[in-house]
Amino acid sequence: MVGSFSNLEERQCSCLPPQWKSIHPVFHISLLEPVKTSKIPNWHQEPPPPIIIEEEEEWEVSQIMYSKIKRRKLWYLVEWKGFSQDSERSTWEPAENLNNCLEFVKDFQFFVS
Repeated sequence: MVGSFSNLEERQCSCLPPQWKSIHPVFHISLLEPVKTSKIPNWHQEPPPPIIIEEEEEWEVSQIMYSKIKRRKLWYLVEWKGFSQDSERSTWEPAENLNNCLEFVKDFQFFVS
């Protein structure tokens, strides 16, 4: 009995299969691995071709993840759409390189503040 309420029937509902019931739902971050998009070893999907805007090559932004000030300039850590390898997926870009994706910059500044 909890307060003035009594428990008529106890129910346990779980959508997990029985073999998973003994797995603890909390684990250490060291057990995480990067997602693998291909089952073929040492293969990666080629990045998408650049978009040509005003005779310059540009790529599509997925999100802005972080910012920093370096040598009196504002830099953003940008995640690019379509790039699968970690070395290509995110790059530090100066703020002036992001003039065509100001909505991502505004969204990032909104969530940071």
